[in-house]
Amino acid sequence: MSKSADVFNLMDNLLPRAEHVELAELDELTRLYAGIGMPSLRVMELSGVAGVTYHQIKAANPLLGLVDPIRVRHRYAELRGQALQGDAEALNDLGWLWLNGARLKAIPALARRLFKLAAVMGSAEALFNLAEQAFYGKGLAVNPVLAIDYYEQAFEAGIPCAAQALGSLYERGDECVIADHGKAISWYKKGAAEHDAMACFLLGRLALDEESTEYDPALGLYWLQWAAMKGEVLATERLTDFYFSTFESPPDPDGLLFRFWRDLAISQGSSWARGLHDLDGTIQSACKSS
Repeated sequence: MSKSADVFNLMDNLLPRAEHVELAELDELTRLYAGIGMPSLRVMELSGVAGVTYHQIKAANPLLGLVDPIRVRHRYAELRGQALQGDAEALNDLGWLWLNGARLKAIPALARRLFKLAAVMGSAEALFNLAEQAFYGKGLAVNPVLAIDYYEQAFEAGIPCAAQALGSLYERGDECVIADHGKAISWYKKGAAEHDAMACFLLGRLALDEESTEYDPALGLYWLQWAAMKGEVLATERLTDFYFSTFESPPDPDGLLFRFWRDLAISQGSSWARGLHDLDGTIQSACKSS
């Protein structure tokens, strides 16, 4: 028997037929927590969506919009058929569905096997999903060291957001991983170099943290501004907070920068910034008395 036939038989045995697959009800709790890892970028591309962010990809689900069990099984049969033809992205999508329990009842052990097969076949997303499984302990014991290894492989394979995951892990540390803000900054910079706005925000936030060993206000403000202008509202809110705390002294004695970032945050949908709008009179009075 040829190697390709062996692989086909393996996957045919792994993947239950559509009529036998066990479906899950998508309740609010499942919807809330069915979000680790990522499906293939192809899922978004087939939907005609361009320029999607990592968070949009993370929230995507090839079966999420389907409520009719017949349609769910039909779509599953399509993915299964593609997987049996050696489509690594279909394998990854099926693994992601079984990992998260969205429409298909969660089977993390099966998801892990599919991710490993997809990774061997060239799926970068599968490497990221293996990292997420190890980090969150879904289908295996929590293993940050293994997660780091897979996150690094995923980044090298073309998943920019793996850098922010690594940066976050090194920033806060773990019982098996010593906190290292130098490494965190290094990984955030790698993500920033790939134009990952969230990595830029995390880089700026950490560099602007006075308690961090990597405290560097100039670096922090630079990357927060970069992320804010790319639409990352968390960065805009952090800049608003920074200039609000410094309007009585340089660098923002007139409160102009505070108002600029606050108004931008409001335009980006920040309810927190909207709540600061009534402070204009207080700020102007403080500026006149200084």
